[in-house]
Amino acid sequence: MKRLFVSFLLLSQAFAADAVAPVGDQRMFVLKYTDAAKLRKLFSRYSYPMSSNRDYNVLTVTGPAGFQAQVEAAIKLFDVAPDPPKNIELAIYLITTKETPGSLPLPKELDGKYRGYRLADSQVIRIRTGQPAESSGLALLAQVRFRGASIGPGEKDRVISIDGLRVQLKAPDTASLSTDIDLRENQPAVIGKTNPDGLLVAVARVAE
Repeated sequence: MKRLFVSFLLLSQAFAADAVAPVGDQRMFVLKYTDAAKLRKLFSRYSYPMSSNRDYNVLTVTGPAGFQAQVEAAIKLFDVAPDPPKNIELAIYLITTKETPGSLPLPKELDGKYRGYRLADSQVIRIRTGQPAESSGLALLAQVRFRGASIGPGEKDRVISIDGLRVQLKAPDTASLSTDIDLRENQPAVIGKTNPDGLLVAVARVAE
């Protein structure tokens, strides 16, 4: 009877060991850029134990070598540094056919496109994408501001969108312009007119 009890005890311990036995090696992956909890969801259909630590952004994986390799490959694919935010430069030019004190020749990017015009005033704003901007001047262009700017996809012929653009002029022409505009990079575009013979021209570019 005693021998039967010992055999039963040893068998019970063996079953208990099998119940908690690991299904493979355990590894800890430290992520730099991607949230470990989000990456864990990619493998939710697998039954291998996975846990994430938000404090240290660590993903702990228990499983066979093949599964570990899949997780490691996913980390190499997704845990990459994001692209740095780009800067946008917006230039607003007030040009006129009228000779005024202090007027200047047109800048190179406008020269040849607006014959007979001279530069009366200008403002240039440089800002990161998605951020608002505002600039004030002492001459004819009193204020230029906008809510935000974004860059269209691609590297060539990019379109830069300016949201909530407002241009305020000083006396004698106190007119203002409010609009949303899409500008092709480095291509001047007339965005408004001033009395009696002035034009508002905008040029946008991505400042690398």
